Amino acid sequence: MWVSYRGPTLRRHYFTGDSHMRIRHSISAVLTTTFIALLTTATAAAAAPVAPSFDGDDLRRVEGGARAAAASLPGYDEIVRDGVTLLHRREPVAATPRTGTGVTRSDLDGDGLDDIAAFADTGVVVRYSSAAHRDYLITEIPGGTGCVCFGTEIVAGNFDGDRYDDLAVADMDEVDLKALGYHAGAVWIFPGGPGGLQVDRVQHVNLSSAGVPGASADGDWFGAALSSGDITGDGRDELAIGIPGKQIGSARGAGAVVVLKGSATGIVTTGAQWTSQNSGGVPGSAETNDAFGSAVAIGKVNKDKHAELIVGAFTENEGDLNNGSGTVVQFWGAAGGFATSKVTSVSGEAATAAFNREGTYLWMFGMSLGVTDTNRDGYGEVVVGVPGAQVGSGWDLQPGAVVTLKGNATGLTAKGLRVASQDTLGVGDSTENEDWFGDSVSVGDVTNDGYGDILVGVPGEDVGKVADAGAVVLLKGSKDGMVGAGSQTIGQNTAGAPDGAESGDRFGAAVSLLNLNGVGGFDAVIGTPEETRDTADRDFTVGSVTTFGGGPGGFSTGYVKYGTDVGHEGLLVSRYGFFVNGL
Repeated sequence: MWVSYRGPTLRRHYFTGDSHMRIRHSISAVLTTTFIALLTTATAAAAAPVAPSFDGDDLRRVEGGARAAAASLPGYDEIVRDGVTLLHRREPVAATPRTGTGVTRSDLDGDGLDDIAAFADTGVVVRYSSAAHRDYLITEIPGGTGCVCFGTEIVAGNFDGDRYDDLAVADMDEVDLKALGYHAGAVWIFPGGPGGLQVDRVQHVNLSSAGVPGASADGDWFGAALSSGDITGDGRDELAIGIPGKQIGSARGAGAVVVLKGSATGIVTTGAQWTSQNSGGVPGSAETNDAFGSAVAIGKVNKDKHAELIVGAFTENEGDLNNGSGTVVQFWGAAGGFATSKVTSVSGEAATAAFNREGTYLWMFGMSLGVTDTNRDGYGEVVVGVPGAQVGSGWDLQPGAVVTLKGNATGLTAKGLRVASQDTLGVGDSTENEDWFGDSVSVGDVTNDGYGDILVGVPGEDVGKVADAGAVVLLKGSKDGMVGAGSQTIGQNTAGAPDGAESGDRFGAAVSLLNLNGVGGFDAVIGTPEETRDTADRDFTVGSVTTFGGGPGGFSTGYVKYGTDVGHEGLLVSRYGFFVNGL
């Protein structure tokens, strides 16, 4: 049975079979009650799993099978980590050498320009802004999970402090062969360097890795959310990893987060930190299906040199709002890692009460997260995507909203929050059923005026009579913070946008702000995974990634790459753009 549900920065697709459950990312939506029922079933299965189909000799069988599979993909190298085989191919492409001088976030080859890594059903495709090649990354998943989930979260960070950003790629459904657990999850970390990814140096980390707190189990979903940033203030980024399916005590699906530290050699497991809602100093307690760690963000909230850790638990139920109001938790950064004192939180119920607007209920609070200084006061606002929110008096089903929690030196508070939706003055269009405004967010200064802006994915947006074509909205920062005035809505029918709006495209299912031209403000990277194109024999769901240059007026003319544009002989890329690399 396929049932879909909106995830935090992920769109989740759940499948229940006779002996297992698998998690896939999707962009369709159902009520939270359906999700909770599925999660309860899944975590119950995890507590008493059916015996896996592999035994003590399976590691050797898996390696042999993966090598046989690799042989069927000419031109691919194979790298084995913990029994899982990574396939890699570097394909030459035409390119013009360029360099940039602006602030970058995902500069894997050190040319001053950000590079795009995007998920497709076939794996991850890395496109460089100036290098004359692409990288293709595919894993051979052992144990028959039935899920091609490598790349369901992708984040760049400078983990070793050199001039090259590194790339972390999650497979939240990967089998852990040491623990014999399905759906346990893992993260692959690729160092950047001259020419791009140094694939032969890739690290593989899961809950069975030495030094990582916790123990791996079926249904953990290690890597369901990723974020990078310098929590310790040493000039090297840390990596936050969400584990929303983790059982804490008897609470199934309560969730947890692990933070791995950066070092001169990259990510290390020494000094790794663990937190859950049962950890000392954390508000609340671990409860069944809270999904703590379903979204994570690292960013500077106060004015010191340490970035803060922000964690979402979008099905946390703090009050009487139906189906989980959600909550967001902030941990202060410190030299030794995130601090366990003075931890603060804001729930969807508290945010709803503080906003105090008739007809507005901020359900699923914390499904997506970011941190940016929207009012240029030196404090970063915590940006919260709330795609399940009810807004206004129309009682449309899940039109969605975005909330900013005002940055300060004392911690999270609902006081002074700001809420934006398609009901907000200045924001184009209007609220509709299942728009999912805020399903994904990315933050940064697009207009180059010093104010942090917010790019919002609205993948369920109807364009005229074209259902679920999708859109994105740029909410701009100002002296007052996030405002609707001057916002920019872009769909595939917008002047300057390539292609055209089609039913079910889901333009805006993934969004990211990167510096692709090396100057000025950040540029938009937008995934449209359900985009279709005619192939030789049929209409095929190839997906696409569209980019728009940023500048003082917002976004300008767009350019698109379809799955058919980024494949190679023998590899047809499908559903390209499900996820794109962010922070």
